[in-house]
Amino acid sequence: MKYMIQKIKKILSVLFTLIIVILLISSTNENNKISNNFILDMDSSFIDHAKLERILINEIDTNLTEFNFFDIENKIKLNPHVKDVKVFKDLIGNLNVDLIQYNPVARIVSGEFRDNYLDVNGNLFPISKDYSKRVILIHLPDNISYDNNSIFNSSFGEDLLKMINFINQDNFFNKIISEIDVDSNKNIVIHPFLSKQKIIFGYPDMLEEKFNKISLFYNKIIPSKGWNTYKTVNVKFKDQIICDKFS
Repeated sequence: MKYMIQKIKKILSVLFTLIIVILLISSTNENNKISNNFILDMDSSFIDHAKLERILINEIDTNLTEFNFFDIENKIKLNPHVKDVKVFKDLIGNLNVDLIQYNPVARIVSGEFRDNYLDVNGNLFPISKDYSKRVILIHLPDNISYDNNSIFNSSFGEDLLKMINFINQDNFFNKIISEIDVDSNKNIVIHPFLSKQKIIFGYPDMLEEKFNKISLFYNKIIPSKGWNTYKTVNVKFKDQIICDKFS
């Protein structure tokens, strides 16, 4: 009798061990599954959510070992509006996509780099047929000289970028400035949204001094003389504001 009890205990012990092993294998396989649920964390207006989901669906395999996160990240990065992306699986099997797009601060509408947006760091990326963002329009001449394959890698390009960022970071100038014209001598003319005058800025240097003079013009001169009294406002010379009236 005692022998039978010991034998039963051994059998039960073996069965218990087998059950634990089976549960562990099942749990491991389940953890290797990817569900069809996507969690998209995107700061993007340029990226089409439906297209991104189709890419993910085409890539998903029920076995995680056959799903290459690096490959799917590279495929998503083929979109020129994607700055960075991370793809990973959470604990319950949802596929997470953290995506950061390039954020435009200006749009180039003429010159060699036309039909491109520009971000705060000088990166160029193409306009989108699906979405358009209101930003400053930049007119560049065809014959302007530049270095290192991009105007924004040149010394002038860096100064122009500083000017664009200065405008975008200022609540007043960001609202009133519509377009920037650059001529072949790298001089700049600013076009406001509301008024008819052109603002002759010159080379994009002495930013704080020049924009202080523009601010003075709008806060002091415009209220007393009217919005459309002056044809041009020249702020490129040190310590001077030269206003030319319409004839």
